Amino acid sequence: MNLNRRGFLFGSAAATALAATAQNCCKVGTRKLAAGEKANVAMIGLGIQGRTALLPQFLAQYDIGAKVTVCCDCDKDRREDGAKRVNDFYAKKGIPSACKAVADFRDVLKDPMIDMVCIATPDHWHAYIAVEAMKAGKDVYCEKPLTFSIDEARKVIAAQAKYGRVFQTGSMQRSWPVFRTAAMIVRNGLIGDLKYVDANYGRGGQKLGGPSHPIRFFDDPKNAEKESAPNPNVDWDMWLGPAKWRAYSDQLAPRGVNKFYPMFWRFDDDFGTGYNGDWGAHHLDIAQWGMDMDKSGPYKIICSDEPYSTDLYHGGRRQFGMKMLFKKPDGSDIELYHGPFGTWGTVFYGTKGVVAVNRGKIAVWEGTIDKPTPEIRKALADMQPVAGLKVVAASVGKDYGTDSSDKKDDRLTATLKTLSEKYQLETAKVQLYKSPNQVQNFVECYFSRMPTISPAEVGGRGSILCGLCNMSYVYDTGFAWDPVKMDFPEGCSCRKMGISLKREFCRNGWEVVV
Repeated sequence: MNLNRRGFLFGSAAATALAATAQNCCKVGTRKLAAGEKANVAMIGLGIQGRTALLPQFLAQYDIGAKVTVCCDCDKDRREDGAKRVNDFYAKKGIPSACKAVADFRDVLKDPMIDMVCIATPDHWHAYIAVEAMKAGKDVYCEKPLTFSIDEARKVIAAQAKYGRVFQTGSMQRSWPVFRTAAMIVRNGLIGDLKYVDANYGRGGQKLGGPSHPIRFFDDPKNAEKESAPNPNVDWDMWLGPAKWRAYSDQLAPRGVNKFYPMFWRFDDDFGTGYNGDWGAHHLDIAQWGMDMDKSGPYKIICSDEPYSTDLYHGGRRQFGMKMLFKKPDGSDIELYHGPFGTWGTVFYGTKGVVAVNRGKIAVWEGTIDKPTPEIRKALADMQPVAGLKVVAASVGKDYGTDSSDKKDDRLTATLKTLSEKYQLETAKVQLYKSPNQVQNFVECYFSRMPTISPAEVGGRGSILCGLCNMSYVYDTGFAWDPVKMDFPEGCSCRKMGISLKREFCRNGWEVVV
């Protein structure tokens, strides 16, 4: 299928309905801007990701028509710091600004002057706020993983179709040339028939892999008194939202304007899906893109046969090794394997070659191997010779090219140019959506009313992959899956086990309702 900006097709019935009605439906409830007026953006969630990664990007969109006017967080320190950053930024440019610091996101959604929201809360809040924002006529940028649960992913997909809003998932790697190049090579059949894919995340040496952990209150019980000391600046009930009640812990909601990524909640069964939803959401997304599975998913989950973890905090869960089987149109399978993070984030194995990619890194080999083995995977990671494979081009140094300000040299840029010319990617049959920047793409689509590079269908399908991975590890099982219905098929072992695709219950009525 040839995909481009104006011919982007969605897979499910819900997404197809959105594509068919976007021109009319998206205009309903969109505020008419006066001449020269900017569209107003509200930042919801001013933790380190919202504050340091997303806020600067939204501030940079002023020239194309967007202005940040609200910073919302249930933590007083964070929302006030965010508003100050916004006002200081605009002041330096001579732009009038009175950015508001708001405590409750519901007040933001009620405001008819807000046109777009950026959601960068912990994962367990994503779906509720996203759906309510779309109901309120706002366009939505939501951090990855799009949702906490599979049921929530289905609801967000349905909500975009129902309310016709422009939606962007923060799967920013899709806007990076290195990942698009890798996916283009695979999708155009330039490594032959795709047979295997690796999605690598988790720390192999520390044996900290994909799954979330059983609920625990403190990082170290000996520090419980210190970690649970009252924090009057955070609305703890609001922070917890739909999750079960527990005592405050600054491991979950770090005090003040923290300068580190809080991993504690990401690995808690009630708030995240471990590395599956953290780095897995990135590398599984690229696997999904390269496999041409944005409109589908696996049909079978295979339980890991790796040893059980002996770390008391892991709850005995295996950390690596689960697999997923995807069915191609010709009836053959693609096997996706979850391994530990290393040189490569996503690796594609075809009958005529291999493509490996990560941030700032790409390598292409031509030749044949029967199937990836631990020895082959290690050799490719170390850029060592593999029988049957010949390196075509590779850049594995720390050069993020145009993808980051952390650029060291031009090796990646030169390698991407070499690959583009060798495989004639500019004129290849399959042309993937080209986006210059995930946030810029979202703002441009706010004005054009065209689909973004990662709408709810794409982000939702990626979130489902994260959820299926986590489910396999948490319940130590394999199972069948229906990628069309996004549900367990009739007779599935998980149905018999009573495994649910949704949160056990939503506290205080925070149920996601489309």
